[in-house]
Amino acid sequence: MVVFKPDLTEFLVFDLEAFVPPADRRKRTGASLAVNAFREGHTLLGGVVYGSRPLTGEVVLDYAHYWMWREGGEKEVVTALYRVFTAMWDGVKDKKMIQADPVVCGVGISTFDMPFLLAKCLQYQVAPPAEIYDTIGKCLVVDLSVAVIGFVPTQNPILHPCSHNQLADALLSEREKKPTGKKGVGDD
Repeated sequence: MVVFKPDLTEFLVFDLEAFVPPADRRKRTGASLAVNAFREGHTLLGGVVYGSRPLTGEVVLDYAHYWMWREGGEKEVVTALYRVFTAMWDGVKDKKMIQADPVVCGVGISTFDMPFLLAKCLQYQVAPPAEIYDTIGKCLVVDLSVAVIGFVPTQNPILHPCSHNQLADALLSEREKKPTGKKGVGDD
């Protein structure tokens, strides 16, 4: 059982964006996700972060934007995002083992955002590797592409994560399509 103590429950919603060189977008490696943090030219452009302590109603980061053109480069974006995670853990440094670890939430974050950020933190050596893993790798992840499977109408014969567009189509009445959103299994 996990205990949620209001002042020690940290929640972070975020969405990162990366650039993939055009030639790599067409390569077929077997995976549908073209981005790879360890490939030349695959760059973390930045992202948007919303942090809160939901049980107290406190907003810690109100849609903070971290972009290369604002921060000065990819390394600076990675460092700034890493600091967001360290601040989140600092906020719960007095918690007991039974109390909830920080929760991170987003669409597709378990396959892109979290591993990509962890890899970039290692590349830029923003901290010792064990510290990076403790800071990024030990957050509890709620990936909405998986969490909403039961709420999205589909003809899929098996469980499969939803795309941004499938998720938005199911939950929003009218909206613009995410231009970079991949089609999910079962999309027309």
